[in-house]
Parts: sequence; structure tokens; C-alpha cells
Amino acid sequence: MALLAETLVDEWLNRRGFFTMRGLKHGVHEIDLLGVRQTESGQEAIHVEVQVSMRPIGYIAPLLAEFIPSFAKSKTSAKIRPRDIIQPCTEAWVEKKFTSSEKNRVRGLKWPDCEWNLQFVHGVVKDEFELEVIRNKGINTISLYEVLRELKHSPGKITGGAGTDFAELIEYYNENTR
Repeated sequence: MALLAETLVDEWLNRRGFFTMRGLKHGVHEIDLLGVRQTESGQEAIHVEVQVSMRPIGYIAPLLAEFIPSFAKSKTSAKIRPRDIIQPCTEAWVEKKFTSSEKNRVRGLKWPDCEWNLQFVHGVVKDEFELEVIRNKGINTISLYEVLRELKHSPGKITGGAGTDFAELIEYYNENTR
């Protein structure tokens, strides 16, 4: 699902006029998508992380090591978490995925002097509070549903992109199920 969702988000960004780079590796870490587009006021830059599940079992953010001994057996435990555990785990996830000095450095190497719009594309989530914490840290959240809805209503000006075939299949399905 991850590769397919990233491909669709890449197409969505391309149709909105962004030049994108996908899967940027830095050490053992990765940035899902970076994009830039020229606007009347200069360059617009976007960093998008994609994590999509249709039937979530676990949480977006793994448990911090400090909670594992007293709360669960592993960092990916699906055990229901109270908000006082969700909050710090999600804040640490935001730091790791978006706001760390390393992420800032990598973005700056690719496109210097840009102010980055940070976005998280998600599917169904186990606990909406995680999305609230992510938004409170300055990250825009958008559901994959919204991405697909925009793809359906925005015929591509750019053809041959990585997600064009998928987007056209969705359009074909929608047009023929009426």
C-alpha cells in the first residue's frame, strides 16, 4: 500500500505543478517526497510524508523506548494508548520525520533558501488524536481520500508521470460505475 499511495501522492503533486523528488535517502532515513513549483511570489516548496492504512491495527507513531517496559512489549504495540503516551510519541515521530536538523539539512541541500510546507498524507487512523498532535506541531494533514478526490477532478496537464496510470484507472472506474 505504501508504494501505491506514494505514487498517487506524487501524481497529485505533479498535477498541481510541483517538480518532485521521491524516496530521498540520507543515512538509514528517507524523505518520501520533496516538491517545488514556481509561483508569482517565488518558489513554493513542499515536504510530504505518506503513511496509509485502510484498516489500521497500530498507531502512526511507534512507542518511545521509555514506555516499552511499563506499557507494552514492543514499540509497534497496538495496545490502546492513553493521550499522555500518544502525545510524546507523536511529537517524537514529527521530529524524526519532519523537523529534525538532519531533515532541514537534507531539504536545504536539495533546494536552498526555501520555506518548506510540511504535509502528512494518511489513510484511516487508529486514533484521531495523533493527527491533532501532528497538526499542532505545524504539519498539514490530508487524507488520501482528498488526494484521490482531487485527482479525480483534475485532468492531468502533465502526462507520463509515475502515478498517471493509477489516477487514470481510478477515473475510468469512477466514470463507469455511474
